[in-house]
Amino acid sequence: MTTAAQAAEKSAARNLPFTVKRNFRKTLTERVNAYLRDNHLPARDLPAMHLKTAVVLAGWLGIYLLILLGNLPAWVNLILCLVWGMAIASVGFNVMHDANHGGYSDNPRTNSLVSLSAELLGMSGFRWRTKHNIWHHTYTNVAGFDDDVETFGLMRLTPRMPWKPLFRAQAGYFPLVYSMIGFDFFLRDFMMILTGKSDDNHVYPKLTTLDKITFWAGKLFYLIIMFVLPLQVFPWWQVAIGYVVVMLTVGLVMGIVFQLAHINGDVNFPQPVGDPQHIENEWAVHQVETTADFAPHNQLLNFYIGGLNYQIEHHLFPHICHLNYPRIAPIVRATCEEFGIHYQCYPTWRAAFAAHLRELHLLGRAAEVS
Repeated sequence: MTTAAQAAEKSAARNLPFTVKRNFRKTLTERVNAYLRDNHLPARDLPAMHLKTAVVLAGWLGIYLLILLGNLPAWVNLILCLVWGMAIASVGFNVMHDANHGGYSDNPRTNSLVSLSAELLGMSGFRWRTKHNIWHHTYTNVAGFDDDVETFGLMRLTPRMPWKPLFRAQAGYFPLVYSMIGFDFFLRDFMMILTGKSDDNHVYPKLTTLDKITFWAGKLFYLIIMFVLPLQVFPWWQVAIGYVVVMLTVGLVMGIVFQLAHINGDVNFPQPVGDPQHIENEWAVHQVETTADFAPHNQLLNFYIGGLNYQIEHHLFPHICHLNYPRIAPIVRATCEEFGIHYQCYPTWRAAFAAHLRELHLLGRAAEVS
């Protein structure tokens, strides 16, 4: 992504300044940079990341070709569609995510090239960089600013959102809503193209001609691999069922992974104050207080979700490769303790999921608990 494109996308961020300076970010950045330098560890362009990219993409392609050309029974292909959905999510977690943050390579052109994996998966990289890098990473858990807590009114993910009777049941139906995230990506992609916004609070910057070409070329590629090629092999109804299974799987996996770190009873949901509005906190402190790590010793989970279980480290250092997160986590934790900042880390995935479920129950209760 070019500097001009980055500047254009940042223009989509609404003006909500963080007004407190505690020197936390400066101290932490100096310590992490010193650690990487003293141990001769590159922040980006890690050979292990290049190998991981090859493995993840080979899994994505191999499963797809097995479904398409394997001549397997329908029930086996149905299971493979579920597995392929998990492979799609893994490409997103590992490859697309790092590249669109500029954390894959020191070379901006390499990041731009690898970031096209978003289009490979059917989503707009341009919209992701605005929605995720700007709105979510800048204003984490701030209602009306963080797009990740918006669900078209289907769920209450922050106590700042008005309550509705429907929300009493959200701890039961949340898997259905999360499963629709894959379809939501397409809906919001086309809302961006047609209206320029997701809602009145989230307006996208203008796309350049190259952005528009990339967008439509990506959608064409996705149409071909999801429908045109499969329809040469399978009847239409099998293609339709397989597609729905894939998309529901992608949505559920992505929804759970991203929401576990931010929607629980151990993080904050800050509210802007004053006129003009502002957040009375330092940005880096805000990131720690609105985010939680989970399952830091689960190496298989860490591999699959691209280090997103180290979500605090990711929010503080989104521009470095996720393979570095386990290495810098002790530095982040120690610095938080020194500054008196609560560093929340759930020891297991199950503990994080239980905390998320409890918070959904609490947020879904009657309005007076807000």
